[in-house]
Amino acid sequence: MKKRHAALAALALVGILSGCGQTKTQPADNTIAIAPVEKKANTAQIDKSVKYEFSGNHADANGIEIQRYEWDGSAWNKDDYGLFTVNSEEVGKSSGIIQFDPETDAVNTEYNINIQSDDFGGSMQFADSSKLSGLPTERLTSSVAMQEEKIDDLAVDVEIPLLVRTFRTDGTQILVAIDAFSDPGNSSALKYSSYAEAYTVKFVKNDHL
Repeated sequence: MKKRHAALAALALVGILSGCGQTKTQPADNTIAIAPVEKKANTAQIDKSVKYEFSGNHADANGIEIQRYEWDGSAWNKDDYGLFTVNSEEVGKSSGIIQFDPETDAVNTEYNINIQSDDFGGSMQFADSSKLSGLPTERLTSSVAMQEEKIDDLAVDVEIPLLVRTFRTDGTQILVAIDAFSDPGNSSALKYSSYAEAYTVKFVKNDHL
């Protein structure tokens, strides 16, 4: 009898574990889900377009901030004119896209930043950097990275990188990863780049709107 009870207990445990494996957890309230539409990490980039889909899970957010950074050789610095915002009370419960589209086919082209939602509209904004446009183009190469996996529980007022782009002027290329923003010391692509930029996103609650 003891052996039979042990066998039944084991079967019950298997059933519990199987059920746990099938349970889908829902994102926590007051968070944002954001997912890459197409993975482009760890590849040489010719088509440098990057696109994400986002959706709010009853988040207490009324704005989206896209911040542009430039690498100075030792740290990421905010571009003084590189803060792009969309404000709406609908942000935290809406879905939409954030898309970065190259303006031209040039290697050092700027990005058009497109934020759109059926719920609150959106806007398209244009990044501009004299350092980027001033790079010599004859042997210029670039590498682009984006988030590889969906993030289900991005908290309000937490900043994450969406895009990192590095450039080299010697005709060679080192592939970059999105971690180059949060962990620049371990990025060879960043260390040996001639120029680098990054774009982050933060879903915000602005009490002054």
